[in-house]
Amino acid sequence: MLTEALLPLFRQSPATSRILNISSQLGLLNKLRDPSLRALLLDEERLTESAIEGMVTRFLAEVKDGTWSEPGRGWPQVWTDYAVSKLALNAYSRVLARRLQARGERVSVNCFCPGFTRTDMTKGWGKRTAEEVADVGTRLALLPPAELPTGTFFRWCTPQLYSKL
Repeated sequence: MLTEALLPLFRQSPATSRILNISSQLGLLNKLRDPSLRALLLDEERLTESAIEGMVTRFLAEVKDGTWSEPGRGWPQVWTDYAVSKLALNAYSRVLARRLQARGERVSVNCFCPGFTRTDMTKGWGKRTAEEVADVGTRLALLPPAELPTGTFFRWCTPQLYSKL
């Protein structure tokens, strides 16, 4: 809702606006074991905001009735609630990028997975610091317009490789 509320401001900018959602590899489609959910999220023609909301509503209903982890449900097995939120974020980012591109709007929408980062969420464990991740995220957000993709999922890579983009 916040992104949708901010879109009018992005449209006022004479330059290409950028949305860089912080995501996770836990939200990649290979984490889903339910083929129908995977098919829904892969179907670029049918994938809409309401379809994504339906997926999340289904998950929440299954959590409420205690059936989400039963065999055949197909939700991600690791940090399930977090993974489902990132599945939804990644899908929404693709839908938004496609919608804005179809309208000819100059707004780039991408996702960035910082990888396992030392934060409170990871109880101080991780391969990199929040500062290192912020540096790479900033570089991605400030890519020159000619190098700026939309609808892309960036995985952590060394800052040196990102600086060459």
